Amino acid sequence: MTTVRSEDSEDGVRLLTLDRPPANAITPTLLRDISAALDRAREDDAVRAVVLTDEGRFFSAGLDLRGGIDFQALSSTGTPTDPFLRLRDCLLNFLRFPKPSVAMLRGHAIAGGLILLLACDYRLGLEGDYRIGLNEVAIGASFPKAAFEIVGLRLTHQQASELLLGAALYPAGQAARLGVVDELLPADSIDETVFRRATRLGSFPRDAYAHTKAALVAETIARIESETPEEAQRTAAVWLSAESVAARAAQAQKLSS
Repeated sequence: MTTVRSEDSEDGVRLLTLDRPPANAITPTLLRDISAALDRAREDDAVRAVVLTDEGRFFSAGLDLRGGIDFQALSSTGTPTDPFLRLRDCLLNFLRFPKPSVAMLRGHAIAGGLILLLACDYRLGLEGDYRIGLNEVAIGASFPKAAFEIVGLRLTHQQASELLLGAALYPAGQAARLGVVDELLPADSIDETVFRRATRLGSFPRDAYAHTKAALVAETIARIESETPEEAQRTAAVWLSAESVAARAAQAQKLSS
């Protein structure tokens, strides 16, 4: 059973809906299903653009700290485990996707969930009562290089510093100021607006869009792929410090209470 539902419109827009309730927390399976959905959309000539969205209260709550990461393996090897590698591959898949990718944000986007959102070319959000943020520092987590590079690609240095170092969760009304979305839209028009804009982007000559996008992200892709084993090990080590482990334990207890 897939965690990403797919639905096509007559205008060549494919809607990809994250479907891992209750919070679309990121696991290797979810990342695999997202990448597989992008691969199918890439190969289907009838698909001119994709829209990535959520259903329910969460776009994504980020990495599944209760079951998505093998911390024992991380501790014994000091190298990235499956979720980190799959996250890297999934983010690279978005960057290399030659067609327009549009995100429609309708619920909480936190930590790795926000990174998935930023991986899309164009992002529109719902005016609503939900939260966004990159709170990894607050829970003792380090950013994989691919996530850092996505943030650097989409946000200004000031926006990135506020989100990353402040590690706060912001109301959705701050999303445009922080660069997370290009625009916030009311509930009665968001679906129509997102599909209209995705259709417009998809109407451009394919090769022109693909070539221009590839040029825009080429340096980001190169930096992600240049990560050395030593860099990856330093990132992994942050997760294993005493303070980091304690912070995540407190977060897990908060979530389960």
